[in-house]
Amino acid sequence: MFLHGSHNAQRRHALQHAQRDTIRRNNFFNEHREHEGIHYYLDGPEDAEITIVYIHGFTLAAKSWHLQVAHIGDRARHLLIDLRGHGETGEYPIEDCNIDNAADDIAKIYQHAGITGDTIIIGHSLGGMVALNLLRRFKKIRQNTRNCILVATAVESFASQGFPQVLALPIVDNIRNAVELAPKQVQAFREDIAALIAPTLAATVFVHPTPDSVINFHAQMINDTPLNTLVGFLDDLQHHAETEAKTALGDLPGLVIVGEKDLVTPLSQAEKIQQMWPTAPLQEIPDAGHMIILEQPWIINKALDHALVQIKGANSSPR
Repeated sequence: MFLHGSHNAQRRHALQHAQRDTIRRNNFFNEHREHEGIHYYLDGPEDAEITIVYIHGFTLAAKSWHLQVAHIGDRARHLLIDLRGHGETGEYPIEDCNIDNAADDIAKIYQHAGITGDTIIIGHSLGGMVALNLLRRFKKIRQNTRNCILVATAVESFASQGFPQVLALPIVDNIRNAVELAPKQVQAFREDIAALIAPTLAATVFVHPTPDSVINFHAQMINDTPLNTLVGFLDDLQHHAETEAKTALGDLPGLVIVGEKDLVTPLSQAEKIQQMWPTAPLQEIPDAGHMIILEQPWIINKALDHALVQIKGANSSPR
């Protein structure tokens, strides 16, 4: 069923009533591994010419990319990571939840998974900033990267761009205090948080009519996110910028995608990325919000299709 006139109310209901996934199981991908506490997933043929590295957004998980992995299938190898503080990787101390550490984790997993050939890196939201950090700081990964797709992300700190309204919540200070509570108190507090942030979140991250199942899937990932993660990454996003990634991007082929109605990482941020990365076109998607990877997945699928064709075409051309 698709949501129309009542979709905001149903989104609020989904987030408020999502229960924590105590099993914490990811059944979307063929292979599940763990290295130094970081959980990651592999799919597609081991001998594929190209590997796609997927970096998910804030309060999400690797499984948020399952529609893209299903679409590409055996045309590539797929590497997906649950960032620290997210998904099955689970809780980290507040001070360890930041973009630099997340990029370090991905670099370790990249090596542990044995990725050596041509790579496409795709990052959504927080994952876009992690992707920029990765390309800027890890030369070997940058050398292997043949294409990069940045979806609904930013390059400046939230403090410098004006904190997005959807995240400008006084409740964050209360979350900071709540992390010391007993488990039962934390769960009760989590439910209070859901009730407070749901109306804003529901009205902003999805703007396109979206199936109930997708809304519930998104709500579940948010509700599985530890409180430490919320505080740590929000603190880091206040001051972290990736404007220095300009040199690393250079003439790398790629694409910058933003939803026309994205209130979290608006068009102005996508334009700044495109200015520092002129070889990457900017694609503004009508009637799309911040969760474009779930509400209009075909847009992201087409971008990956194009990147694969581009790389294979370049590899087959005489040199």
